[in-house]
Amino acid sequence: MRTNNDTMAETASWFDPFTRWMLIIMFAILAIIFIAAKYMDMHSMLGGGTDDTVNAMASSAAHVKAHPFINLPGDAQVGAFSVANFFAGLIVGHNWKKLFEGEEKD
Repeated sequence: MRTNNDTMAETASWFDPFTRWMLIIMFAILAIIFIAAKYMDMHSMLGGGTDDTVNAMASSAAHVKAHPFINLPGDAQVGAFSVANFFAGLIVGHNWKKLFEGEEKD
């Protein structure tokens, strides 16, 4: 007889303890970044970086206003995506064989 835990383990074999902890840490860091960005926005703090300059130059060349996917002040947007990409790389690297190797036949 198969239990619900056996079925869950087969359908989500990549969701092991390492992946779970990496996701928890990633979301904690992202929460800190978003809270800091909200604090900066509430107090009208400028956190300008090179992205603002590059976006302004690209917008003037393309004659279109830049609109980010998530609008965070200063370099918080770059930091948030960098943290997410770092942890995504760790998780994919850890599960590489599980994700991309075929099942072995006996």
